[in-house]
Amino acid sequence: MALRERLLDAILDGEIGQGLVITRQELIRYFRDVNEATTGVLLSNSELTTGAPHSPTYTHFTQRLSEGRYRIHPTALAERLIERGE
Repeated sequence: MALRERLLDAILDGEIGQGLVITRQELIRYFRDVNEATTGVLLSNSELTTGAPHSPTYTHFTQRLSEGRYRIHPTALAERLIERGE
């Protein structure tokens, strides 16, 4: 399962974040089994507004609120619920 899916599942299951908001540090701590070089950039590389031209393979589903703090777009969560059959 991709890290994006694992993140969305953890948010949907209430294991991480505060509602739709998550911090970079929370993500890194939660996914200790994943290299920090990957978890450290997931949220920024997934920003909707920048289009993240340096990372064309990322699905864009976050909005930066402040340094290291991001909002997960509700559509990404709704699509993940459908994928999970819920």
